[in-house]
Amino acid sequence: MTQPPQSSSGPLSPQYGAYGQGGAPAPGAPSPQGFAPAPAKKPSKAPKILIILGVVVLALSVIIGVVLAVIGFGGTVSDLEELEVFESGSGSITAEAGESLQVYVQEGAPVPSCTIDGPAVGAGTIQSSSMNDGENSWVSVDSFTADEAGEYTVTCGDTPIAVGPPVSIGGIFTGLGGILLAIGGGALGFLLLVIGVILLIVRKRSA
Repeated sequence: MTQPPQSSSGPLSPQYGAYGQGGAPAPGAPSPQGFAPAPAKKPSKAPKILIILGVVVLALSVIIGVVLAVIGFGGTVSDLEELEVFESGSGSITAEAGESLQVYVQEGAPVPSCTIDGPAVGAGTIQSSSMNDGENSWVSVDSFTADEAGEYTVTCGDTPIAVGPPVSIGGIFTGLGGILLAIGGGALGFLLLVIGVILLIVRKRSA
């Protein structure tokens, strides 16, 4: 009996349909539901922003703080340079109109009774000041204001004295404020910088 011709058999060739090989969606083709795949989520810029902000805050805080400290304490140093020492306990000093001066004695010395003579001696300040010239510590015991410009004589017996302007309170506060700004602002900027770097490292490891 004649056998009917048999067709050759073998694995079917993969077919490409509307959704690619084997029925899977081809790259870039819409999903079976008709929606394109969601775009990749962009990484957050927060770490870089924190790093930049931290560097800026750290740099500005340190720079401005140092400048304020130099200006503030520099004024105090200039007051110290104007201090005139009279070892004999008396001496003369030239003052401008309206200038306020204080009489200083060495720290621990008895408070002398001083007389002040000049063109026009006015009331002094109630501020108490202290200075250190590197050799002696001076504390104020009396003060006066030169109502007129001229030469003023201060006599305090045999106790060594020094005559000069009162310590600049504003300069001290400015200097201390500069130090606090440099420390506090610098710490804040450094903290922001560290947080930004940590977030950036964690994101890279996760990727």
